Amino acid sequence: MQLNTRVLASTEARLTWLVKNRNFSVTNVVDVALQEFFDRYSVPPADLDGRIVEQES
Repeated sequence: MQLNTRVLASTEARLTWLVKNRNFSVTNVVDVALQEFFDRYSVPPADLDGRIVEQES
């Protein structure tokens, strides 16, 4: 999946700084940020094929 989105200018400035000064790629930053966001909201993990299998409580 290709992700294309717009961010606030302040967020873009911080992202650009991080990429330039800490040798991160935008892809890595977005991936880590999304993983942390999903964990915070208890989104179940996907398997290697990209499928989410709901766990019964």
